Amino acid sequence: MLSIKKSTLILLGSLLLVGVAGCASSPVANNTATESVNDSQASNVKSLESSTSIEGGQVQPFLKFTDDINREVTLSSQPKRIIVLSPQLLDLLYEVDGSAIAKATSTGGTVPEKAKGIENVGGITTVNTEKLLSLKPDLVIGSTSFHRDLASVLDASHVPFALFTLSSYSDLKEKAQLFGKLAGTEAKATEALTKLDQQINDLTAKVPTVQAPTFIMLNITPSSISVQRENTVGIEVAEMLHMKNVAATLAGSQKSPSTAPFSLEKIVELNPDYVFILIHGAREDGEEKIKSDLASQPAWSSLRAVKEKRMAILPSDLLLSNPGFRLNESVEYLAKLVYPDVYGNED
Repeated sequence: MLSIKKSTLILLGSLLLVGVAGCASSPVANNTATESVNDSQASNVKSLESSTSIEGGQVQPFLKFTDDINREVTLSSQPKRIIVLSPQLLDLLYEVDGSAIAKATSTGGTVPEKAKGIENVGGITTVNTEKLLSLKPDLVIGSTSFHRDLASVLDASHVPFALFTLSSYSDLKEKAQLFGKLAGTEAKATEALTKLDQQINDLTAKVPTVQAPTFIMLNITPSSISVQRENTVGIEVAEMLHMKNVAATLAGSQKSPSTAPFSLEKIVELNPDYVFILIHGAREDGEEKIKSDLASQPAWSSLRAVKEKRMAILPSDLLLSNPGFRLNESVEYLAKLVYPDVYGNED
């Protein structure tokens, strides 16, 4: 009997040891489970932080810029449906490999070959806003001279609208770079501007330094004549060629400060070496105006420039409208006219 009791006690003792061992191992299992949960929670926290950063962060717009009447324009993404209301600006956009879905037409204005098939939204001064809006543009580009009145309509329709001036070489450089950004062709714009700079520098480097011919520039329309004081590509090109604009000191008109009222007596008094004429509109109409209002006047015939045949009608596409990346052609044209001995034999 005693033997049986001892066996029973030994068996009970073994069971207790097993139980103790089992209890001792439990905390290890629990720690492992806790670590697994903590790792999972940490992973979730990281995921939430990342998600919060994306959702909470401000999405940056594609492009912000200020136009030429100080309107701030914000484009949330790269524009794909651009409408251009100025022939000069349309030409510049296509020069940097951009494109438009519609344009405004202009008498005598040239249209890039690739833009001839796009929609028309009326004339440059008679834009059909209903048609324009129906095309759902994501950017409209207009001229400061003709399209300011469209701002309220386009703003009310939440259509980004930018107004630009394209008169000077600096205007050309600034707009070409901006249009390159709009089209995603910044490298193309930079390359074209670098080439143009070199071409113009090569031409102006040949200008005689001992001469500074004087000139005056007249604007001719079917109904009026005015003197251009500043802000045309023609004047800028003439000044690149070391010419002096004698009209720069004249008092500007109230409605158009960049021009001065026409006075034949004042022009005779200034008696410039050259008289340059810019015809606005049809050339035939301008030539008729010259005959009736200028050539018929004895005072006109007394001008040194007229007597010595240094009166010239300049090509509008080169020296009235900004020719964009053809500006070197404008410089070359006027250089040959004023300095034939230096530039006359150039190809």
